[in-house]
Amino acid sequence: MAQCVHCGQDCGKNPVIFDEKPFCCNGCSMVYQILSEKKLNQYYEMMPTPGIRLDQENSAGTRYAYLDQEEIGSKLLDFSDGGISRVKLFIPAIHCSSCIWLLENLHTLHPGIMHSHVNFVRKEVSITYLDGEIILRQLVEMLNAIHYIQNISYRS
Repeated sequence: MAQCVHCGQDCGKNPVIFDEKPFCCNGCSMVYQILSEKKLNQYYEMMPTPGIRLDQENSAGTRYAYLDQEEIGSKLLDFSDGGISRVKLFIPAIHCSSCIWLLENLHTLHPGIMHSHVNFVRKEVSITYLDGEIILRQLVEMLNAIHYIQNISYRS
């Protein structure tokens, strides 16, 4: 049986094939494709099969639509002024140096992301972004697409 290039799990009888490589699901294949398109393949050189497989494939759809509501989004932000915002997100899936590397290189995935920094011990990523180029919902959906699901909570 083939082993998934992204997460290392068994691909079963019908692996998803992309770039002549086996993947256990479309989600893992999609993450690989995103990293390949952005020329971030060195992610896979840092540690064999560094990714995490989700039990459900990515189908965010309207899952994060509530983040479009200003009263909710503003409570999540650490800072917002002059078109620059910063948010700190708890991401339980941060588990290795590959995770840190990918999350600290988010600026290469979207031009609206200025900077990101991971606190590995707290499993948090702090992201500074241009809110005229990427909105909070898009940021969260992008993280979801690369398999970093956030545990979102805000201060009341």
